[in-house]
Amino acid sequence: MAMTAARAYLLVYNAAMCCGWAYILGRLLWTVTAPPPAPGAGYPHTPIYDAVAPALRVFQTGAVAEVAHAATGLVRTPAATTALQVGSRLFLLWPILEGLTPVHGHMAVATMVGAWAATEVPRYAFYAVGAAAGSAAVPRWLVWLRYTTFLPLYPLGAGSEVALILAALPVLARARGAYLSIAMPNAWNVAFDFWTWCVFIVVMYVPGLPFMYMHMMRQRRKALGGGQKTKAA
Repeated sequence: MAMTAARAYLLVYNAAMCCGWAYILGRLLWTVTAPPPAPGAGYPHTPIYDAVAPALRVFQTGAVAEVAHAATGLVRTPAATTALQVGSRLFLLWPILEGLTPVHGHMAVATMVGAWAATEVPRYAFYAVGAAAGSAAVPRWLVWLRYTTFLPLYPLGAGSEVALILAALPVLARARGAYLSIAMPNAWNVAFDFWTWCVFIVVMYVPGLPFMYMHMMRQRRKALGGGQKTKAA
């Protein structure tokens, strides 16, 4: 059977995302294991983030397409859940990491990016193979990786995200009302304090983490339990 345009697009998209995240993971591991630079060598103060940031901007932002895929029915994935997952990462990437350079040197940058990348490589590989050859052709080991890596990596990634937001709070407090905030009075008669929003986001991790974890556990049981066939999105 000839490959449809939709399947061809999903193959290219998922293969590109898999390669991008593999590159990010490789850059991260290379930087973490590389010997420290000699004093005065002009090495950046935040080597880990500087090493992964260019590719991270491209490939994490590229995940916005997944929301469109789900919303248009191109893949059978809940659009709301996809938007929540992608949105939380974009919040960490752009307003927190890209907007607040003092956070770049936090150790949670490495654990967060590592957890993201190690999860995404098998996930996108799973979808790429499914788009290319059908769900029945996806190797069992890849199915297992796709639905198992999140078990340790999701709590690690989420914990690192919370750690980075908490690290950003003192930075935001010093610029309170100036960074991504709207003060009263104004023509719209609205106010927004980004520091307060970050505190709210941290609080929302308390119910959000178990909810998302249980959602993924249900997906895992459906894919691996009872001998059911896996359906690649």
